[in-house]
Amino acid sequence: MSMESLPDALLQYILSHISNARDVAACNCVSKRWKDATTYVRTLYFPRNSFDNPSSGEIPDNIVQRMVSTVVKLEELVVYSPFSPSGLASWLSLVGQSLTQLELRMDNLTDNQASRESPSKLDCIGAAKNLVSLKLWGVLMINSPKWDVFQNLSTLEIIGARLEDPVLTVVLQACPYLKRLLLLGCEGVRSISIELPYLEECKLDFYGLGNCSLSLISPKIESLEVQGCSWIRVPETGHLKKLSISNSSGNLQY
Repeated sequence: MSMESLPDALLQYILSHISNARDVAACNCVSKRWKDATTYVRTLYFPRNSFDNPSSGEIPDNIVQRMVSTVVKLEELVVYSPFSPSGLASWLSLVGQSLTQLELRMDNLTDNQASRESPSKLDCIGAAKNLVSLKLWGVLMINSPKWDVFQNLSTLEIIGARLEDPVLTVVLQACPYLKRLLLLGCEGVRSISIELPYLEECKLDFYGLGNCSLSLISPKIESLEVQGCSWIRVPETGHLKKLSISNSSGNLQY
């Protein structure tokens, strides 16, 4: 049996599991029936090299927006290719309500202009109000994002970041229902206080002088891994199953 002979519902089900943006675009070129079926994809993934060899000369932001706009209910968006704040804002204005998972390669760690952008890429993320999982790579966080509280966010991962203590405080205040928090390869943090009542897994990796201080109040914590902190305070909890503490400076107080 060929794909063309399949019932519409079955074709939609099969094609809805395609995620790579290039594969989705290729399916759109097969036939109108296939193009109609790809509107039911749940995930769109744009790899790092998505636009290395653009044939149409079209702006990458616009290509992403066109693909996003054709999806009936997009649940997950992963963008590793470069994008602008205005591009991100336009995509999330279209699918922000349906998105539950968002992963972005920000790539603005050394971009001083990023700190003057308004709205910033971080600000734009606030439009995805129903996120369950948010993952950010290579992000400059020296200005507090304009976020309301994420009511459904249970997982936050920030990998490779320059940030300030007050900014991190604001970010965590906007995510009060987190169960999983990963801050890896982050620099600039001097003191961090985490009060997340539902947090079960926490992994922190701060590189630099190793003199960061940490206060963690999370009564449900089960797994805690910390690197780069010289002072750690964690009130007694009856749920802790895994504990790992390391510091290159060799000085620890806990």
